[in-house]
Amino acid sequence: MLPVLVNISRAGEAPFPALLHRERALALAHWRDTQLRHAHAMAALLREWPLYAEALRHVCADPATTGIIERHGVAIAGYQLHAPAAPGQVYCTIGNYQAQLLQAALDAGDGPDGPQAAARQAAAAAAIATRRREGTPYICMKGSACVAGPHDELQVPDDLTTLDWEVEIGVVIGRTAWRVAPDAALDHVAGYCVVNDVTLRAKVFRADPQILGTDWLQSKARPGWLPTGPWLAPAWNIADPGTLELSLRLNGELMQSGHAGDMVFDIAEQISYLSQHTRLEPGDLLCTGSPAGFGSHYGRYLRAGDLVEAGVSGLGVQRVRCVP
Repeated sequence: MLPVLVNISRAGEAPFPALLHRERALALAHWRDTQLRHAHAMAALLREWPLYAEALRHVCADPATTGIIERHGVAIAGYQLHAPAAPGQVYCTIGNYQAQLLQAALDAGDGPDGPQAAARQAAAAAAIATRRREGTPYICMKGSACVAGPHDELQVPDDLTTLDWEVEIGVVIGRTAWRVAPDAALDHVAGYCVVNDVTLRAKVFRADPQILGTDWLQSKARPGWLPTGPWLAPAWNIADPGTLELSLRLNGELMQSGHAGDMVFDIAEQISYLSQHTRLEPGDLLCTGSPAGFGSHYGRYLRAGDLVEAGVSGLGVQRVRCVP
């Protein structure tokens, strides 16, 4: 595995960015003869990604680097892992996996075994094809205060009985993107990470007034509702993000399993669309949609005591314990 970026700390110390290889980590500042000697905080590293990216890529590509980490690095088990992103803005793409949309259609109405199930699924498939051909991504915003570490506890109060999971590929922007074309969009990516877009299903839709539709503030915006990490894989580690595989386990049981190739709008299309309407800045985070297998499908939501393991191939696995 090529080195990846982690944001780590020891008790009483400020977090710092490091390169991780085979469970050993070494601070970026170790490379004193490069620009990385100034990289003392992950937030600053990402905000100024164009300043650091060339030096970091050179260090990661150097065959000697893994040996340096093994000799001079420390065991990652002795450190706390923090979120490898510190975004100014967080964006979430909604309804972006075909299998999840088809599953939701089957679950609606008279259920997956009802007489209207086949018709609903056919209608959903046709709508997906039309949207893919003629439509655009549906993207909301989520507060940066939601970002949490990959092993942080997730509070589940007794009155929140529909708290749900959504494993996703997170995309961290590395270069300002304003009105970029899809074929140039990935040039603006710093790296990729795992995110879990925790969502309170009962608050997704508002009844007052109905015309306003979805309520992303109540359903997605509490602190801790976006576990992020365990690491950030630089964009040069991921030859094709469309090949990434996602999974989520609840207490060891597989609940979600999907493939980025099932996206209605791929990552480049999402970045391009966003950049037509807002300026994406280095450090911003885009959550790119979640595959089938939500808690709403199983009728089983998060509760205290649960262990949620969300992972993406090449991006690691986060382990979050739910607490009262």
